[in-house]
Amino acid sequence: MHLENLTTPSISGMLGGNNLSGVSEPASDSGKDKGVIMENVFDNQQLINAWKEFAATVEAAQLNSALTVREPVLLDNFIISYNLDNEVQSNRIVSDVKPKLVAHLHKVLRNELISVEFIVSENKQEILNKPYTNQEKFNTLASKYPVLNLMKQKFGLEFE
Repeated sequence: MHLENLTTPSISGMLGGNNLSGVSEPASDSGKDKGVIMENVFDNQQLINAWKEFAATVEAAQLNSALTVREPVLLDNFIISYNLDNEVQSNRIVSDVKPKLVAHLHKVLRNELISVEFIVSENKQEILNKPYTNQEKFNTLASKYPVLNLMKQKFGLEFE
């Protein structure tokens, strides 16, 4: 081992930007290292757009439907409230989706103070009348607009 080629880094050299060890300091891409929290202000439409963008990435049909059937509500202090139909949805979303959703909202809306709370709906009548499948959605629209049934029959349309 040849020690004559090794040099000892100096403090003044380090402060001046001369790093003789060959190891560079990691570049910081956010203010987290400095204790700065992103707190960008956003409006309800930006929230809805970011929410829909995330929901489109959810592959489980039931969870995707649960996240798209309503719009999130922005409350004070960057708290986002979202109503769900039942405890099963709530449990699955909180365990499988919520961490990814919150991380997505932090990144897209540039605000690390965002928190999301899921509330199970108390209004059972609203839940019972909510169409989920394509057939249920068509039936709901056809009851309002009877001409849809005629068009479906005339053109031989079916659901895939």
